[in-house]
Amino acid sequence: MSLPTRDALRATTPPTYRWTRHVALIVAFAAAGLAICLRVLGGLHARDAVVLVVGFLITNLGEYVAHRWPLHRPMFPRAVYERHVREHHAFFTYETMAVDAWPEIRWVLFPPWALPLLVATIVPLALLIGALLGARSAWLFVLVVIAYYALYEVLHALAHLPDDAPLARVGAVRALTHHHRVHHDPALMQRWNFNFAIPLFDALFATRYEGAPASRSGGQDHVDQIRPAAGERLFQRSDQRVGGFDAHSIDAHAARQGDEVDRRR
Repeated sequence: MSLPTRDALRATTPPTYRWTRHVALIVAFAAAGLAICLRVLGGLHARDAVVLVVGFLITNLGEYVAHRWPLHRPMFPRAVYERHVREHHAFFTYETMAVDAWPEIRWVLFPPWALPLLVATIVPLALLIGALLGARSAWLFVLVVIAYYALYEVLHALAHLPDDAPLARVGAVRALTHHHRVHHDPALMQRWNFNFAIPLFDALFATRYEGAPASRSGGQDHVDQIRPAAGERLFQRSDQRVGGFDAHSIDAHAARQGDEVDRRR
């Protein structure tokens, strides 16, 4: 099964789409959520540190799990898989990571409704935390999730900047982009770099890959020679294919994307 090209995806953009409105809605939802949490909490205190750290670890794990499975496998909710693999990974390959124009931020950022949906999905967990540790801990957890989401969107946008953009030349952004580029390599995305900016659970589960993209250093044969650590072996067997797309079919798509870029030059 093949993936759509950039041109095919561009053709699906509604004439009413405005990237500025897309960004503004995400900023508005995140700002409103943070403001509500802080107002209820009455500010942050030193005693909140433990809950904030634990909330961060839970959220970082949640990002890892969501990215490794629902975002890369056709399971419920199917829409997130379609958005991530058939749009985001189709539009951005390891060779074509940058947007060509600002309206293409549409394929980098989550839809504006994603944050309200995320908050709705964590309500049961927040209620459980509230029942066990009190209402303040529950609100602190919601605050962490919203802040983490907002940071993710900002850093993800930075990872897809054109190479000649001033921020793209900052060392930290270059490192972030490399980490993410590896994940966009079709020979690596099934097994490596599922945490984005802060790869704690990639390190814990031995799914962090720090070398060059495999397609530039030996391809799938090179990847197969990497001996997975114990944490990786727990999951490797179920990750041989990604939602009906294997590395070879996606690699062919990446080649087509490269040809498309060459034609534009």
